[in-house]
This record gives sequence, structure tokens and C-alpha cells, in this order.
Amino acid sequence: MAFPDLNLRGFRDYRMPVLLTLIGVSLLLEIVIHWHMGIAIVYSHLFYIPVVLAAVWYGKRGVIVAIILGVVHLAGTYYTLGMIDSGSAVRSLMFVVVGLVIGALSDLTKKEQEQMINRVTDAALQSGMGGGTAGSQRDHKSRLISFASVRKLRESRDVHGLIRVLRKRDPGIQYEAAEALGDIGDPAAVGPLMEALTGDQYSGVRWKAAEALGKIGTPAVPALLTVIAHPDEDIRWKAAVTLGEIGDERAIGPLVQLLNDQDRFVRSRAAYALGLIGPPALAALRAALADGEVETRRGAATALGMIGDPGAAAVLIGALPDPSSAVRQEVIAALARQGDPAFPALVRALGDPDGDRREGAALALAGSGNPEAIVPLKAALAGADPATQAVLRQAISDLTARKGRREPPTTGTEPVPDDVGVFRE
Repeated sequence: MAFPDLNLRGFRDYRMPVLLTLIGVSLLLEIVIHWHMGIAIVYSHLFYIPVVLAAVWYGKRGVIVAIILGVVHLAGTYYTLGMIDSGSAVRSLMFVVVGLVIGALSDLTKKEQEQMINRVTDAALQSGMGGGTAGSQRDHKSRLISFASVRKLRESRDVHGLIRVLRKRDPGIQYEAAEALGDIGDPAAVGPLMEALTGDQYSGVRWKAAEALGKIGTPAVPALLTVIAHPDEDIRWKAAVTLGEIGDERAIGPLVQLLNDQDRFVRSRAAYALGLIGPPALAALRAALADGEVETRRGAATALGMIGDPGAAAVLIGALPDPSSAVRQEVIAALARQGDPAFPALVRALGDPDGDRREGAALALAGSGNPEAIVPLKAALAGADPATQAVLRQAISDLTARKGRREPPTTGTEPVPDDVGVFRE
């Protein structure tokens, strides 16, 4: 995965690594410049960088960094001179003083900000909600405080606190808590997030819970597999999409079964999920396309069309003579969506002895919109039966129209039909 956006929320995750790096650099300076080079003053000014950052980020607690660097500086002086001189003692003391002063100011600023937020909240409740009862105002204020609590829990990465908040009845707060748990990615949140996904919740909360489970990834797969056959279709399709985004191969079999679901949207989302999993699903999709029910075959074709792999194109071309018109239509559309990976196999299929494959390949090439297909389509006209010739000419006509120019007349005198259809039943 790419690095997260460097927004303020994301940068908080880098505080500790940055501080540890700066402390390590400071120790290196102490060893090299003080012990080996004998420079006792100038380099220690750089120690103020981690001291100040720790104080700003962590308040008075950050003085621990100042104490550590002060002790290191005194130890270096003693190692070099055999004693601790007054200059080193003063410098070490200044580290601590600066850390305490800036830390206290940082704590005071944060406290004043919270007080200001509370005053603004009270003012908004009194003016904007003046017509409400005292009880409703208390509810609104409690909700605002809860949102602030979620933000603090997110910043401190308090998973257990966020889980408690997730179980509140307020959908807005649940939504924020689910998002925070997903961003943290702790497997301990899988169970509570599954409760939010399967409970009687607002759709937005359910979707955010599913999204959070997807971010947690592999640890969430077993739980998601238990609800992929849930009576609620809303839960089934959300679980299916989440499993596809995770990409775990354990989900392939259950997702293939879901291609025959009674709900049309669930079927489409299961096909989408299998397409996201990609090449690892090829074997299962090939079997489904060969032996499954009509809806299963149709969904398998949809999934294969999402997989930009020559193996998927070969499976689809093999399914062009499917007895179902609906499946054939989806196979052709899937081949057209594949683009370049399917192009060589489709051109070869124009010479296939099976008329259904020839006609299906021609329609798929027309659907792809690739003007390079015009030449092999014209070449396939020679020796083709009249029905296949009609399909080939329609494909050439469609591609020519997309290019914005007319092609010279093809051999034969039959008019180009307005609608060829899929191909013979």
C-alpha cells in the first residue's frame, strides 16, 4: 500500500518514530562530536529540536526526553573530562527547563482550546437551539462531546475505548468509531465491527463497518465468511464486496456460490468481488462457467471480464457457444471489456470451426472499439457462411463508425443488417 496522506491526523502516527530518530541522532552526535572530536558546546544546541518537539506534542510529559538527553550529555562530559564541569551541568539543566516551560504552555493551550470549544458549543446550543427543551439541549451537547471523545480515542489509538463507543445508539458516533477502528486496523475490533455490520443498524454504519473490516484485512476473513449466506441481502453483498477487496483465496468458493443468489444485486456484487480477487479465482470461475446454473455462468463471465489476464480470455472464448442467450451476451461483453489481453485470442477465434465462437469473437471485437480489429474482421469474411458474414460486416461497420470515417465496400452484395443480435440461437 502507498503511504497515507500526510494530513494532521496521519502525522500523529509518526510522532514517536520521529522523536526516536532524533534522539538516536543526538546520541550519535554525543558519541562522535563530544567523545571523539572534543567539541563540547555547539553540537548540543541540536538537542533542543527533540526537546521542543516532545514538549509541543506531549506537553509536560515530554520532559522525559529532555532528562534523557541531559543525562547523556553529562555522561559524555564525564567520560571525556573525568568530571562534570559547570557548563555541561547548565546546558543539561536548560534542556529540562525548556522542556518543562514549553510543555506547560502546550498543556495550557490545549486546555484553553477545549474550554473555547465548550463555550462555543454552549453558545450554539443556547442561540441556535433556543426553542428546544433543556433535555434536547443536553442531548445535543452530549453528542458533540461524544464526537470529541471519538477524536481523542482515535488519536490515542484506544481500540477498547472506540469499541465501547461503537456500541452506542447514536449512528453518527458509531460511524465515526467504525472509521477510526478501520484506520487503526487492530484485529481486536473484528468482533464488534461484525456486530455493527449484522445488527439492526443504519445502512451507513453497516457500510462503514464493512469498510473497516476490509482495512483490517485477513484477520476479518473468517468472520465475514460466516455471514456471506446471511438472510439479509444487504449484509450478504457488503460481506461479498469486503471479501473481494481483501482478496483472500478462502473466499473464492463461497463467492462463486453467491453468484446464484436469489437477489440480483447480491449476484452482481459477488461477481465484482471475484473480479477483484483476480487470477487466483480463474480455476473456480472456469468450472462455474462450464457446469453452473445460468445465473452462476453469467456471473462467472462478468467476473472473468474484470480480470485482465489471457487465461480469462481463453475461458470466455470457450464459453461463447453457451446454450443461454443471456450468458452469451455477458461473455461477449466481458471479452469486449478485457481489451488488449483478449485481442489476440479473439482474432484467432475468428477462424474457429465453431460458428458461435466466430460470431461471438466478432461481436466482442466490435464492442472493444479497437480499430485494429477491422483488418482481421475483413479477412475472416472470405469463406464465412452468410449468417457469419452479416455479423462480421456489422462489426466492421461499428468499428468504422467509431473511427469517424467510411470503409470501402466489402465483398458481397448483401445489405448490412440494422441489428445482428447476439448470434444464432
